[in-house]
Amino acid sequence: MSEFQEKRIAESQARKSVRKANQNRQYGNGAVPRFASKASAIVDLFAQYVEEQMLYETNTGKGCRVQKHHIESCSIKFMNVINLFMEQERTNVALVKQALNQNKEEEE
Repeated sequence: MSEFQEKRIAESQARKSVRKANQNRQYGNGAVPRFASKASAIVDLFAQYVEEQMLYETNTGKGCRVQKHHIESCSIKFMNVINLFMEQERTNVALVKQALNQNKEEEE
């Protein structure tokens, strides 16, 4: 994926998303546009996943059109995997923070 990937998410929307996660977090120069670009890549992955889950080829008649229930089903699966990953990462980050705090206390 290129650094110059097409953005599907506007910087204003990206800014809203990062603020929703933590209003007090500061973002460095270029971080919000990068967030928008990477979030766009996730949207593209989701679109690809929906396509790969379709059982019938395009333009073949009944069942070939993406419907709301296809999006819902794919979204549930996609979000479950993302949530599992995030929970594992929370545990990893908590362990790293704990190790950093122990090192800091030993230095004092």
